[in-house]
Amino acid sequence: MIKKKFSLLIFKRPAGGLSYEPIVLISMLFISFFFLAACAKTNTEYKRVNKKYLYLKKLSKDKNTHKFLDAYWKARAHEGIPPRKWPKLQKSLSSSSCMACHYDQYAEWKKSRMAHSMDAGVVGQLLLKKMTSKHWKPWAMSCLSCHSPLAEYYIKYNKYKGLNKKEKNILRNGTKGEKAMVTALNALKIPMAGGTLSVSCAACHVRYYHRFGPDVEKYMKQGKIAHGGFIPAKAFTKSYFCIKCHQFPQDNRRLKGKLFENTYGEWKKSIYAAKGISCETCHTPQGSMAFKSIYNKNFVLKAITIHLKKVKVHSGKVTTTLSLTNSGVGHDFPTYTTPKVILSIAQEKAGGNIIRKSIKRYIIGWSVSLNLKKQYFDTRLKPFQTAKLIYDYPLLEDSKYIRAWVTVKPESHYTRFFKAFLKIKTLPKIIKIIFSSALKEDMHSKYLLWEKRVGA
Repeated sequence: MIKKKFSLLIFKRPAGGLSYEPIVLISMLFISFFFLAACAKTNTEYKRVNKKYLYLKKLSKDKNTHKFLDAYWKARAHEGIPPRKWPKLQKSLSSSSCMACHYDQYAEWKKSRMAHSMDAGVVGQLLLKKMTSKHWKPWAMSCLSCHSPLAEYYIKYNKYKGLNKKEKNILRNGTKGEKAMVTALNALKIPMAGGTLSVSCAACHVRYYHRFGPDVEKYMKQGKIAHGGFIPAKAFTKSYFCIKCHQFPQDNRRLKGKLFENTYGEWKKSIYAAKGISCETCHTPQGSMAFKSIYNKNFVLKAITIHLKKVKVHSGKVTTTLSLTNSGVGHDFPTYTTPKVILSIAQEKAGGNIIRKSIKRYIIGWSVSLNLKKQYFDTRLKPFQTAKLIYDYPLLEDSKYIRAWVTVKPESHYTRFFKAFLKIKTLPKIIKIIFSSALKEDMHSKYLLWEKRVGA
């Protein structure tokens, strides 16, 4: 039986014919040649990537953190080959894999804006660009480099392998919105899994499949165990670390001479930079991965000061002033064109209903046209500046209270953007579904920051 199974490997000379040995040997030589060539190529690639990694590791110890970060942000998480002895969990670049050992950090990150940086709004815009332009790739990659760095890799290097089981299941059983997202991502050649739909852990902490992180004492011991050790770098606690996505280059697009993203530049000119109070001091204190921002009510309340001047009624008029001071934000408040902070004062009836004609408002923010070519106003507050809403209005007959309140709309610009696009009749159906989902999410982000009611 065994002899029969291996009979094909035994060289036999057919009667009156030529021997098979030369043919088999030549075939084996060709196979060996290609195998050795592939091994040599892999070995060369490994040496090339390892050289890059060792250079980056050397820079991580340099006092010049800018030099390290300039090289770090140009490096790729995917480049190279993870050690074969590593289990699948360690080779993975998915944030859910990090959860196994870093649950607290994962739980914080999961609720943060970083985990939702590649939401329906971004995906919808990327697909619309692809459907309307032949030159969409450079534009898409510039967006993804910040919104989803690992997704950029798939578009740039054509590494997409098609729908996986989870995505196929969504196409069969998912909601209309979920199906639209999967279809859109498939058209863009971006997978849903693997940390590609967010600013994932790997986007900031992995380069050449090696882990990098802050030199925080509590992580040092455990860091020597996992992943073959991690490379500590002081640069992770410096404001310059955030420059990759929160600062446009000086030669980038401007409006009225102002860069659309200039958060690092705003901080650099503030007293916070002079005092050494970095972005991380407020946004990721003690290694927190919550990345708190204008979306977080309690975080914002700690960063500003709101004051309502004593309400006076004189000669049939109500007068007061509502002020908001940027008392704890190390850059313009708010920093981008996206959010708006609205101060409001109005008179109320006995039942609590606001008398609409009595409402007075003041908007803090940078308001621009949807095509980003026209500025309507820029009332953002630099550190320690104050905005004031002066209320001077006749006391209405059925008025019982004076109500003052502050509202935050983190996605004000994009709420306008999606509403405008959804009015276009020729907008493709799949884009309408995705933009509708994005609009719902953006409108849901609005919240009441502060309020006070005083008797009239």
